[in-house]
This record gives sequence, C-alpha cells and structure tokens, in this order.
Amino acid sequence: MSFFEKRMKQYSTVTKENNINPIDLFYKELIQEKGYNFLRDTQTYFLNQWHDKRDDKDIVGILDTGAGKTLIGLLMLYSKLKEGIGPVVYLCADNQLVEQVCSQAALYGIPVCTIIRNEKKRQEFPIQYTNNEAVLVTTFERMFNGESIFGVRDAGTREIQNIGALVVDDAHECIKKAREKSTIKISREKNYELYNAILSLFEEELTKQGIGAYNSIKKGESSVIKQIPYWAWENKLSEIQKLLTRYNDESNPNIFFTYDLIIDVLDLSECLISGAWIEITPLKLPTSKIPSFEYAKHRYFLSATLNNSYELVSELDVSLDAVNNLIESPNASLGERLILAPKRYHSEITDVEIRDLCIEYSREYNVAVIVPSEGKAKFWLEIGGVLVNKDNISEKINVLKATEKGNLFVFLNRYDGLDLIDNMCRVLVIDGMPNKESLKEQIEPRYRKNSEILNMKKAQILEQGLGRAVRSGTDHCVSILLGTDVLKFIGVNKNRELFSPVIQSQLDFGINLTDDENISKEQALLYMKEAMNECLSASDRWRHFHKDLVNESTESYQITNYSRFINISDKELKAIKAAERKDLQYVTVNMNELVEALKDSDDEGYYTQLYSHLLSQLDGNRSREMQVKAYDLNNSLVKPISFVKGRKVKKASNQISQFKERISLYEKGTDICIEIESIINNLIYSPMFDYKKFEEAVGMLGEFLGFHSSRPELDFDDGPDNLWRTENFDLVIECKNNSQNNISRAESNQMTNSINWYKEIYIEDKRLVPVMLHRSALLENNAHANGTFKVINAEKLDILKMNLGKLSVEMAGKSPNTWSNDELHSMLSRYHFTEAMFLNYYLKDLKSIYA
Repeated sequence: MSFFEKRMKQYSTVTKENNINPIDLFYKELIQEKGYNFLRDTQTYFLNQWHDKRDDKDIVGILDTGAGKTLIGLLMLYSKLKEGIGPVVYLCADNQLVEQVCSQAALYGIPVCTIIRNEKKRQEFPIQYTNNEAVLVTTFERMFNGESIFGVRDAGTREIQNIGALVVDDAHECIKKAREKSTIKISREKNYELYNAILSLFEEELTKQGIGAYNSIKKGESSVIKQIPYWAWENKLSEIQKLLTRYNDESNPNIFFTYDLIIDVLDLSECLISGAWIEITPLKLPTSKIPSFEYAKHRYFLSATLNNSYELVSELDVSLDAVNNLIESPNASLGERLILAPKRYHSEITDVEIRDLCIEYSREYNVAVIVPSEGKAKFWLEIGGVLVNKDNISEKINVLKATEKGNLFVFLNRYDGLDLIDNMCRVLVIDGMPNKESLKEQIEPRYRKNSEILNMKKAQILEQGLGRAVRSGTDHCVSILLGTDVLKFIGVNKNRELFSPVIQSQLDFGINLTDDENISKEQALLYMKEAMNECLSASDRWRHFHKDLVNESTESYQITNYSRFINISDKELKAIKAAERKDLQYVTVNMNELVEALKDSDDEGYYTQLYSHLLSQLDGNRSREMQVKAYDLNNSLVKPISFVKGRKVKKASNQISQFKERISLYEKGTDICIEIESIINNLIYSPMFDYKKFEEAVGMLGEFLGFHSSRPELDFDDGPDNLWRTENFDLVIECKNNSQNNISRAESNQMTNSINWYKEIYIEDKRLVPVMLHRSALLENNAHANGTFKVINAEKLDILKMNLGKLSVEMAGKSPNTWSNDELHSMLSRYHFTEAMFLNYYLKDLKSIYA
C-alpha cells in the first residue's frame, strides 16, 4: 500500500453507518462516468417508493419505456447487497440484454459479474457473486430450466442457491422464456421415432376428435393442430413418462433441459400435436422446482406495461398484494413519438411505396424495421435492408451507436429488448404482429376467439415494439405501422383502449393525421412526409404540441381496469394449486367464481374446459358434464367423450343491422378498406396458395357482409369448409382453391357429404344452398352431381373481388358510424352483396364437360 493510500485509509471514518438508501448510494458512494452522475426525477421517485417497502418479498414496478429501468434495477440490488441480505441476481431476457446491463453498470460504477466457465467448460458462479461483492447479471432461462445452475428441486447435480434478492427485468418477456423452458417440444423431423410413438399411442382418441384432422397430422401438415383429450392423456401417463425418460439425454435438448421441471406435473399438463411437432406444457409454470426463484428473500419484477400484470400472478406466482399495489412511475417527458399508419390516410398507399420512403429517409437517418419473420424481412432485404438476428445483433447495435445515418436494419422478431436511443434510430417501422411460435399460442385464438385477454397481449406487444426507439426525455422518433394484422387491430376502437393513455393519445393523433378523407394518395403522402420532417427536426412547436398531448392523455384516456383480470388469474392459480394437492372443494370454489365472472364472455368456454380438466382426477362425472358444457359454448374446444348432435333451429338476424354493427367497430372508412383488402388478397385460385388462408378469407367475407359465418370442418372436423347462415338461406360452402382442372368425382362426392351433414344437423332443409368455390363450373365425365350445388368459378370470383374493391372505395368516403341503414342497403345492392342478389349474381349452375 502506498503512503497516500495509507493516509486516506487512516483519515476515513472507521465506524460510519452502513447507508443502504439507493439514492444516497448513487450520489455519495458510486463513482460514475462523466455525464452519468445524475438520476432522473422518475428514477428518484421510484427508488423512494421502493425504499419505503424494501422489506416486502415481492414488489412489482411499472416504468415507461426509456425511464431508466435498468439503473433502477441495479440500484435496488446494490442497495440490498450493501444491506447484507445475501447474493443478488439481475435476470434478463437474453444475452444481448446481459451485455447491455453490464455496460450500463460500468457507466454508473455499480459492481457486476457474469457466470463463467471453468477449464472443463462447466458453468460456475464467479467469486464476486458468492462473496456478495457484486450483482450477478445473467439470463432468466439460466435460472429457469431443468438443468439450472441455480439448482432444481429433487433433481440435478447442482446445489440449490440461496438468493437474497433478484430482479426480473422485462417481466413479460421472461414469462415467455419460462413457458418455453417448461415446454417439451418433440420435432417430427428430428425425433420421428418418439413423435410417432406418441401419435400412435393416441390414434384412437385423436380419430374421435376428428378423422380428417388426424389424417392431416399423419401426413405432416404443420398448420393442423389438435389437443390430446386430457382424460386420454391421464390414462396413458405411465407410458408417456417411460417414453420421455428413455429419450431424456443431451442429444434431445428440448427434452433434457425441461424434463426435471415437468416430469412430476405431467398429470396437470396439456399435450398438443401438429403435423410438425408435439408440445407438452404444464397448466401452471413449475416455479416450485426452482427454489432459488420461489424462495428468494426479495423478488422485484420490472415491466414497461401493465398489460401483462395478470400473468405475473398466474404464471410466476407473484403475490396478489404486490400486483395490486405496484409502484408506477409518474408520466414524464420521455421524448417525442409520432405514430403514422399510412394506409389509413389513403387506401391506395402501398407497402412498396412506404418501403421506398424508408429507403429515402435512411440516407439522412438510421431506420430500424421490426418484422415477425424472414418472409416479411425478405421484402426489405430486396431493397437494401440488412437483416439483424440473434447471431449478429451485438455487432449491428455497435454499428448504430457509431453512426448517425445511412443504415436500414431489419430486426427479426425483436419487439422487445432493444435500446435504440437517439441517432441509433430516428425512423422505426413495425411491419406486422409477431408470429405465434408455440402450438398453444396458435390454438388459443380458436379456443378464445375475440378474447379481451388475448387482445391485451397483442396491445402489450405493440406497445413494447413502439418503445424501442424513444429512450430518453430528449429523444424523438417517427414510428410507422405496416402490416394488415397491425392495422386491423388498431383500427378497432375497443382495441386502442387497451394501450396506455400516452400511447392512446399518440395513436389517435397519428393515425388520424388526415381528417380530410377525400384527399388524393399523393396529397396523403405529402402530408405524411411533412409530419415526419417536423418530428425529425425536433422543432419547438412540435415538442410543445407533443408535451401537451402527453400531459393531457391521463385525463382524456382511461386506463384499462386490470383488477378483474388479476382476480381471474388469482382464482385460476389457486384452483390449479388445489388440483395439485387433490383438494376438490378448493378447486370447485375458485373455478365456480372464475367461470361466473366470465359468464357470456368469449373466454367462458375456455375456462369451463379448464374447470373440467381440473376435476378430471377428482370427480369424473362432473368433469364429463363440464366438458359437454364447454364444447356447447365453443365447438373449437376438445370434443367430449359423449356428445349428441342436436338438430338446430335458425337464429334470425337482419343482414343490414349485422353489417352496420360490424363496420361500427372501426373508426375510419380506411380501416374497413384494410379489412376488405386482407380478404381480397387471400381469395386466390392457385395450387400454390394456402387453402387454409383461402377458407379463412371466405369466413371473414361472410362475417363482414353481415351473415353468421362459421367453419364446421375446422371446428368439428366434420361438415363443409364454411357455413354462411343468412336471414333466409344457409350457404354450405366447399372451398377448392387449389384445384387446377374441372370438378372431379371426389370433389363432387365431398360436396354431397357436406349436404348430408347439413341435413343431419339443421331442421330447415329448404334453406339449403350448397356452393363450391372452384375455378371451374364444369363436371368431369365421371362426376355426377345432378345440379345439386352451385359454383363460384374463376370468372365470378374475379367479379366478386372487383366489386369488393369498389365497395371498399365507397366505404372509405365516410366515417363508419355515419352510414344510415338505407345507404348501406343501397350500397350492398349496388355490388350484389345482399343475400338474395349474392345468390343470383355470383353463383353459376353446374355443367357437364359434354353439355
């Protein structure tokens, strides 16, 4: 020790009080880099609130994107470290964010460390962590997996780590990671033997659910998904356990890193199967298998949005009190965001034109595009964009940090976990909603159609995506929304109410930029560029306007009441826990209250099925009764063991009133244009075009026109592809968009089967109008239909699509809620879309090729 060091040590107060206030620690102890020696008001407010309740086990914090969440998390943990509570851990969603947190910690002088590998490549904890000298920064999945370095209860070779405090940053993304790590995924391609063994094991049960779907799965159709009935799953649980144990080794990582988490809860798991893979996922995340997480003395969950707060309860078992009494930072000036939706300004504006516009702006600024898939990315790469994925993201982030312009980077599925501050990104494009990756995510929209809970998830994803490029009070960015799915979602008034007040205010201003709905496309693009330039120049008038817009948002827009969804999640979690311990009474109490709270909602059937599942091993008779009820509420759910088809009576509905109700969901006429465009774009006769998209578009068309539209084959694995029930007719529809020749004998016979299905199910045979969508209205010589059905051939489909386009143009001219019934009837009549005119105009008679 040098002379000077010795004098400093002697002069220091030997017995000073151990200060653990995070704000005092920041200003009085930590040594920051130049320019980083201050806390924002929002950070100070949040840390004071946290300090007052620092002894609570669970604390939930909501901070707006760009509010300095990382520093807050680090200071909380550093404060607990100084308190002497034990080892502390900062959990991130991925490795790129680990690097980001460590870089920020260095700027603020906060000691951190990461997991290391020894000479044998085995992961180990660094000495600074075990000696309580630094914050350990790692990924959430390092803790939450079946071979966790933190130890797994009743399994593994790792010692259980006792954690003093942990932070879960971007809690919503970590929930997704936890679900992935708790799900066994068996690929047909990579593990055919195991895949086929499970498929064969449940052949009888899957056939009963639907022979057509089962055959499609056997053929390898990845888009066909079925849930194995939970009662069949329970009956063959021992065989499943043996199969999984046999394949549980490092050559099967999708089993190996999950096996010890869920092998003991397979009885309360779901098994979903498609033509591409099998998924086994628990009803409740097995948090108890990771004691370091469940029994950490203090757990702090940070998020940028309230939308997922209910999932903290149902998935991570966070205390109800913490979620109901969370810490929320006050609204602050977090920079300016201009949100634009070009196709809402004029229906003829194309994605190509917007991509070209982004290339133009990339010459003066950095442009970032977020896409859900490589298919979407392709269009941007063709015009000079650079793909950014998990393999090169750190490199490309550094490029953006070092440059102010000249880059158009296309980020693959990075709706979260990006800090594109200041000049790193001045123009952000959200081009489509993220793809549903798991089978559970893919089947949920069928199980829970129009579910408010699922729509909340979509709003949360979009809000997170929009937050990637405004990260400080002086930051500014233009955000452009592309993709029919995104535009359809924000076009519905109810959906916009699911965003935070600030985003609602920005959306309402930006997407309604052009009040004059009769402007030309050229004028709309001109207005859009004018707005972009004003924002990008960060003019005083724009900044003042934006500040007023945001400040007034809390008064002008309501915050969604999440307490109802939180209480539902609490009941769900309690019921599943009760089922784990075989407590029938507590299952019944909680599920009765849950289902009653959701009565007549789009989620009632889904939760009634969950109720039946939980009762299955406790009260078989009631379980079977409950599944019949669930299936009656929603025919897309699991078909019960005994289900009697009832002959149904028509529920009358007036087309015009239904059509008016449908369009009133939207705010602008251009929103309707976006929906019509999505229908037109998927009505294609081609052997290369996905038949499921075609069938979905036919269903959407019927619903849009004011008919009751369903898809019996999808829902029941029986009957026609589509069924339109109008006031006076029932259209039984078979879709053959992949056919290249005339109508074959097999296709004609399929139509006959659908006709017979209708006659078995419905009373009113006189209402029946069988229709086939097929490029040809000619029968092959060995096909005999005797005029039993009509056809919409290629010529008629083209006319139908052309008239839909004309209808779209006309509807763009007025606000949806200003049309009178007479005006709507005249308009539908003009394009032959009333029920009677549709039948007479678009349907052709069958003819034999020899006629």
